[in-house]
Amino acid sequence: MQPQLTENLKNIIAGIVNVESNDTCNENANMSSMTPAGQMMKFASEVSKIYALENLVSPKFKEAHEKGFIHIHDLDFYSSKTTTCLQYDLADMFEKGFYTKHGYIREAQSISTYATLATIIFQTNQNEQHGGQAIPAFDFYMAKGVLKSFRRHLKRRILSFAEIRNGVEITKEFENNAKEFLLKNISSIKCNENEIKLLKEYFEINKNDLIKLLVEAYEDTKNETYQAMEGFLHNLNTMHSRGGNQVVFSSINYGTDTSEEGRMVIRELLKATSSGLGKNETPIFPIQIFKVKEGLNYTENDYNLAQSDFDAALESVKNQKISYENELEDKKIKFEAPNFDLLLLSCETSSRRLFPNFVFLDSEFNKHEKWRIDDPEKYKYEIATMGCRTRIFENINGEKSSLGRGNLSFTSINFPRVAILTRKNVENEIAEMEKAKKFANEEEKNNKKIELLTKEFQERVLEFTYLAGEQLYERYNFQKTALAKQFPFMRSNNLWKGLGLKDGNEEVAEAINSGSLSIGFVGGANAMYALFDAEHGTSEIAYKVLYDTIEKMGTVADEFRDKYHLNYSILAT
Repeated sequence: MQPQLTENLKNIIAGIVNVESNDTCNENANMSSMTPAGQMMKFASEVSKIYALENLVSPKFKEAHEKGFIHIHDLDFYSSKTTTCLQYDLADMFEKGFYTKHGYIREAQSISTYATLATIIFQTNQNEQHGGQAIPAFDFYMAKGVLKSFRRHLKRRILSFAEIRNGVEITKEFENNAKEFLLKNISSIKCNENEIKLLKEYFEINKNDLIKLLVEAYEDTKNETYQAMEGFLHNLNTMHSRGGNQVVFSSINYGTDTSEEGRMVIRELLKATSSGLGKNETPIFPIQIFKVKEGLNYTENDYNLAQSDFDAALESVKNQKISYENELEDKKIKFEAPNFDLLLLSCETSSRRLFPNFVFLDSEFNKHEKWRIDDPEKYKYEIATMGCRTRIFENINGEKSSLGRGNLSFTSINFPRVAILTRKNVENEIAEMEKAKKFANEEEKNNKKIELLTKEFQERVLEFTYLAGEQLYERYNFQKTALAKQFPFMRSNNLWKGLGLKDGNEEVAEAINSGSLSIGFVGGANAMYALFDAEHGTSEIAYKVLYDTIEKMGTVADEFRDKYHLNYSILAT
């Protein structure tokens, strides 16, 4: 190691050791860098960054990074070859069980267990990636857990009734037979007429008593689901997944499961979110994303109906109860879209807690040609996001989907730095032109200035877009040489689709090529202010320049996609 590098490292480590009396050194809001574990993370992080820049990153990329024109994200994880984030397909893991380092976790049997296992999966997989973790269809995956809990509660209620009221002896065999009967014949937490008839005959209970037991079992399940969602939120805000007291950077997507079970999950999740944590704090995680779809959870008629008496509509949503009496059900406000009530509740929750965010499935770029409203697995063809920005959907190397895929890495362009340098150059140029008396009036001068500012800013941005694209490709070529055994949890459970097919000593190239390489940008508003003394929200010129610039970046991403046959994208960092 060169002498000056050793001195630099010494100063860096000294800065970590000598904890400042403020929090300005906290580069990650989700990490306490001054705790012992946080300091150890920082020691490793800083050494790893230096190693990567000196040995793994090409000089031209290193120079641009150190000068602040681009930022290579998660540089400290560069050497480990990790990928950034992942959207879990949890269907198999919940229904078939999954492997951890120390054993096999069998199939979950209740919504409480489903919610707990979801946090364990989040926590475990966080250690194999350097970015966030996400569930693309939380309502669909959790729904079966709700049904399992309902069957258990219904069995307990019916057997207790039979024992107390009818004097039936509840043997182990009788209990097992009842369990098998319910598993075979009860397919929803709201039983239909045929299911009620079967229950009546099998357990020899009159209809009035049976309906009371069904309502009680439903309420038991609702209470358990609320507690499961409350525990889910508390766990994701307290379970540390790395040194430095970091909790998982987690996200969940939901809103399109119309089953009674999936709807119950989201109703209770939103209620728990609105209630907050132990002292009414807003839960930071998971970031929640509600998927809005015309006809499924939104129609104009429903919107107008809700607006006519919003308080009554919201109250109807919050206090939904199961009923087997049509005249009682008819008193509720009836919406066209089956999940419009959940959209209402999500908007009310977001007004209190800032979550959920919203993503619109009807946007042209979010549509999937295979999506059908009556498909029980339609979530496979729905966009899902990681946090507020990372969008994985199109796939040049496989099926268009969000499931089992994620971002590989991303590098951002520092828009404000580019804009400030552009402004200095252009002002000097304009001053020279003014001396040469090339402007007839002030308007002509201003128009020329805008023209030059736009041209130079966009040229510089595109220059760094090409640079970032090549740097991402260099990093990908390093990442793809990782061995499958370096990611044991993702591999043993095939969480990153294709990784489960790999031998432990095989390289991961063919599996991870479904991921995205993202060219980011930061500081759009600041850059426009630096150029035009106005942000894009208040100036038509600034808006058009920023929009056109990002559009041009998108064209470059398309070029890289075609050139390297990889999923390049643009994102707002």
